[in-house]
Amino acid sequence: MNKPNARERILQAAVKIFAEKSFEGSRIEEIASAADVPKSLIYYHFKNKDAILEALTKNFVDEYMNIINSTSSETHKEKAKNLPNRMKDVYYEFGQKNADLVRVIFIDSLKKTKKQPIIFKVIEAMINKESENNLGESYDVQERRIAEFFTSFLPNYAYICFADSWTKYFDIDRRQFDKLYLKVYQETHGAYHKNHK
Repeated sequence: MNKPNARERILQAAVKIFAEKSFEGSRIEEIASAADVPKSLIYYHFKNKDAILEALTKNFVDEYMNIINSTSSETHKEKAKNLPNRMKDVYYEFGQKNADLVRVIFIDSLKKTKKQPIIFKVIEAMINKESENNLGESYDVQERRIAEFFTSFLPNYAYICFADSWTKYFDIDRRQFDKLYLKVYQETHGAYHKNHK
């Protein structure tokens, strides 16, 4: 198996360090050590920690958009019907692969600052793509944005981030937990699609 290039190792190490210590609590030296590269090489690829987080977020959004592009032409009824399988076969795998980055994005997005939360970029990119594909159709962008963010995006990534600790704390079998989550997800977000044209 090929060893990832230095830039990729820096990004992988940064996600781990940011997730463990928080973005603010992490240092470039720690990322360099975890990536097994000199600190100067990090500055060759990235201006600062913000640039690293920006690159990570861009990669996340690009990958997420590839998933969205494969379903953006579906009708609401098709989305409702395909939701459980897509959650099990696509979103879950994507979420597991990016769980640490999702934690970092959530934490950064919860900060009270004047800049827009990173998490909004993800939902904005998704809605913009969907609205492009629905030209000529009745499409309430504000409603869709709210529905996707509050009944799909946030719950799904909370599910990914909290599944292990939830199953331990509430002493529930992981398979049963996953099955119940999919049922509830279908009854909430699936109902949104089912009840729209």
